[in-house]
Amino acid sequence: MMMEKIYSEWMGETQRKKISHILTKVDVKGKVLDIGAGPGFLEEFIDAIAVDIDLENLKKAKGKKILADGNNLPFKNDSFDTIFCIDTIHLIDNIENIEDLLKKDGRLIVTLFCNEYNFKDRIDYLKGLFSLDIEKEFTVRTEKEWDAVIVFKK
Repeated sequence: MMMEKIYSEWMGETQRKKISHILTKVDVKGKVLDIGAGPGFLEEFIDAIAVDIDLENLKKAKGKKILADGNNLPFKNDSFDTIFCIDTIHLIDNIENIEDLLKKDGRLIVTLFCNEYNFKDRIDYLKGLFSLDIEKEFTVRTEKEWDAVIVFKK
């Protein structure tokens, strides 16, 4: 409960700035899935299906919400045009399932915390996770954190 309060209050503005920046660099289209949506920061910007394992946090998200673990996503293969996995990929063991959920030409946007010393290593780590093509890579910096971002394309 304490972590939820800290995340929502302290990190809320940081997450919104990060998402806003990502959305200026990524062409989001079609049916969108947000894995690890938390309280739905992404859903404040775009229409997406929010998935999270924390029911209390998920209740705060706007729109469609599904209580689920990122390792056991309840969707058919080839269901989504765009999938976001913001700051949660390190919590998912079954990442092959994420690739399978993408439609042909679909995009997967993955972020991972980093800092000025390890952002190259983080980008390289993300590149090795999926067998998808890499469309672009960049970092997002806010006052409170950095993120390595990779946009994959199926």
